[in-house]
Amino acid sequence: MEFETRKRVTPNINLAALVDVVFILVIFIVLGANFHRIQTLDVSIPVAESTGQADSRSLVITIPASGQLDLLGKKIDPENLKSALRAKVADFESVLLVADQSAPVQRVVQILSDAQVAGFVSVSIATQEPE
Repeated sequence: MEFETRKRVTPNINLAALVDVVFILVIFIVLGANFHRIQTLDVSIPVAESTGQADSRSLVITIPASGQLDLLGKKIDPENLKSALRAKVADFESVLLVADQSAPVQRVVQILSDAQVAGFVSVSIATQEPE
């Protein structure tokens, strides 16, 4: 009796599809880690010799070097700042500007002008005490 012998077939794994899946997972992980960092707004304010405390009834406007402004924790475009300030003039007595050291002076001056047009009489600029 003669038996038929099967040829042994070695298993073959296609690694191209596995590499593609791993690459896509790495992209999602990297993007997710970067979005977590973007949520905070780091503002490096300038140092000044004068001392004084900020009024707790001040409307705080955070001015980054570029991008949207931060008005009471909400992002706002500089074009919409005048209308937002007019809406808040009855609720606050003054404006406190927290501007980044590298923010353009023209940007800060424009915001000061918008606050004056909206009806605010007192405007302060926040600084750090020297170390």
